[in-house]
Amino acid sequence: MKKWMAALLAAIMVMASLAGCSSKSSAENDGKTVTVWSWRTQDKDIWAQVEKNLKKQGKDITIKFRGVTPTQYDATLQTAMNGGKGPDILTLRGGGGITKYSDAKQIVPLDKIDGLKDFSPGIMSQVKSDGKTYAVPFAVQTSQFFYNKDIFAKYNLSEPKTWGELVSTMDTLKSKGVTPMAVSGREGWALNLIADAVGATSLGDDWVKGLIEGKNKFNDPKFVDVLTRINDLKKYFQDGYSAASYQDMETMFTQGQAAIILDGIWAVNTLQKQNPDLKIGSFMAPPVNAGDESHIYAFVDGGYGLNAKANNKDLAMEVLNYTATKEYGQLYADTFGEIPGYPGIKAANASESLNLAMERFEKNSINQLFRIRSPFDNGDPGIATLLSAGLQSMLAGKQTPQELADQVQKDLSKWYKPFQ
Repeated sequence: MKKWMAALLAAIMVMASLAGCSSKSSAENDGKTVTVWSWRTQDKDIWAQVEKNLKKQGKDITIKFRGVTPTQYDATLQTAMNGGKGPDILTLRGGGGITKYSDAKQIVPLDKIDGLKDFSPGIMSQVKSDGKTYAVPFAVQTSQFFYNKDIFAKYNLSEPKTWGELVSTMDTLKSKGVTPMAVSGREGWALNLIADAVGATSLGDDWVKGLIEGKNKFNDPKFVDVLTRINDLKKYFQDGYSAASYQDMETMFTQGQAAIILDGIWAVNTLQKQNPDLKIGSFMAPPVNAGDESHIYAFVDGGYGLNAKANNKDLAMEVLNYTATKEYGQLYADTFGEIPGYPGIKAANASESLNLAMERFEKNSINQLFRIRSPFDNGDPGIATLLSAGLQSMLAGKQTPQELADQVQKDLSKWYKPFQ
């Protein structure tokens, strides 16, 4: 009986969440209103500013924004779209989050938007399906090593330029009784960020392009080496790292209990709020060989798509055209302190970490992706799922790097055609 009542309550909650999208309101049918949905409830103010800016350009457009709780957004949007009652503009997650709607022909190609030619190939690859563009990228995330500048200064340490220097730095910290690096072993998605960062520098666009084409494999020596070096770092992790949450990792860093973490650029504001006096430095994963370049893994947080059944399609295209401009990119960066999809933007009052991340995104990001937002994450099981569980297993000593690589290759080969 309890299970039956719980199921009934859940159904009522879903129906309630969809009540506002069961039919188009008269306001939305007035020929002037464009509806926008997002999991980013904080975006309400920026869409109000977009409306204001468009009106200054002489465009009589009203934007009606709806923010949905992040954990409910995907299901709410999917149900609405399946019922033909979705918004004019959909905020979509990159990669597979776009493909499922493009495959169902629920969103339309946006290749005619002129501003998209200014975006980088690597970013655009994450909003494409079958060679067509289906979303305007709005934000980019990157992952890198962050370090406590005061701890580094205390022991006369500098940012490592090679992998050997990174290991030497951690040896020095450990010898001084300092935990070199805090990680979240309990949350596989956070471990995946380490693979992103190390792989970005070590694999290179040419090799990853071959991987995507099926000429290279995940169990080739090049990727096994990435896993091996990650595995070698575990002796520098904090005690009990396997049970540590993402919040535990960040707290250790902000309290000065660990010198280094590997995290996303999105975390900087949180870190500084936890400890305003913390002096944060950052560096990309260093290369094995001196003189080789470091690179950064940059992925699209999401993009704006156009509903194939949009109520006001022409006006929605006007809005989407604006989101592909430098003006919108600047507005986005200044509003949220994040990296916009549009290149070459400098955010007002940006932190040193954000400025560095933006510069690295411009100069050092890879264009061929092998993990999040890559072709390998568009099937089941995807690379994100395989690596998150696999890295936990490897770090626990249950799998060797080669065995993990073999398992990833085997499981992806079940559905990824170039591997078959």
